[in-house]
Amino acid sequence: MPNRITSAAGRAARAHERARPTVFYVQPLIARYRVEVVESLNRLFNVKVFARSEGVEASGFSRETPHCEEFVETRIERLLSRRIRIQSHVLARIVRERPDAVLIFADVRYVSLWLALVAGRAIGVPVLIHGQGLYRHRPAGLLRTVCYRLAVALATRYVCYTDASRASLERIGCPHGKLVVANNSLTVSQTVDPSAKSGAEDGVLFIGRLREGAQLERLIDAVGALRAEGRRITLHVVGGGEHGERLRREYGARDDVVWYGAVFDDAQIAAISRRCRVGCYPGAAGLSIVHMFALSLPPVVHDRLPLHMGPEPGYVEHGRSGFVFASDGGTDGLAAVLRQVWALPPDAMRAAAAAAHATYRELNSPTLGNRLATIVDAAVRA
Repeated sequence: MPNRITSAAGRAARAHERARPTVFYVQPLIARYRVEVVESLNRLFNVKVFARSEGVEASGFSRETPHCEEFVETRIERLLSRRIRIQSHVLARIVRERPDAVLIFADVRYVSLWLALVAGRAIGVPVLIHGQGLYRHRPAGLLRTVCYRLAVALATRYVCYTDASRASLERIGCPHGKLVVANNSLTVSQTVDPSAKSGAEDGVLFIGRLREGAQLERLIDAVGALRAEGRRITLHVVGGGEHGERLRREYGARDDVVWYGAVFDDAQIAAISRRCRVGCYPGAAGLSIVHMFALSLPPVVHDRLPLHMGPEPGYVEHGRSGFVFASDGGTDGLAAVLRQVWALPPDAMRAAAAAAHATYRELNSPTLGNRLATIVDAAVRA
């Protein structure tokens, strides 16, 4: 009898799984900060993840294979020019399996995105695209305008990273009803409470991939300038990537820079951050800003939102939750803002740390994954 009961329970569980909607989640790769999205989607759907995992470590990412119904290892091929790409398996699996919905990243250079949108329209599969919009392109130009208006028209929804992303699409004529915002964020398993900050720490934290556009050299030189003036300041660098070896070779002998390499453990990163008064991303920043908020580190970023990697630096409120320097001021402009920060009394810095941490909590109430799951669920039920 116990075996029969167990067998019946197993059949019931499998039947329940089959009854749940199937969602394809398509990404170029699954970065650690996207694992929470997969976990949240898993609560409502049978999730099949399409992404590349091989070789991502060379670009400073950790290799993630999250728990899901199926992880489909894809290839990304370049076509005609290096700008046009296609991701394998996406179209064929949509047509063959007809999932209940597809959530796909919104890079219009990918032929696979367009094939998914057309196939979804043809066979009645809702396709939701998730992206930054055109905040980096003002004016957008004719070709981008046509591409984005067509993509939004074909999609069930365009899920925008921020309000600035939505505004950029509305400016080119995309209908408001097709656009929804899920503020782009990440969930950090080990945060730092602002009560743990003294406001007088001597460190600056850089966290992110050491890639083209990070402009870490600018920050190294700015910290060196303040150190030469007699200030107690040290740069802590957490991250790996294609420029990591060169940077360590050029600056490894500096006693005002501490290199940790690619660290992905949130507890280790939190421990390093406790030595720091602020975070700083001197170049084209993105989600690293949200990680700094989680650590009660007011971020220091430049003021040209279109030049950033993502729209997330727009979350920074100068003088409240972080600090902004003039992008055209170079090293001198960044050093000037760091001098201002180092001149602030500890009480003012603790207030900024509290505001930074409050921004993190707001961005994760609910989490990005829960927001996306709710949006996808509405499309499935429509």
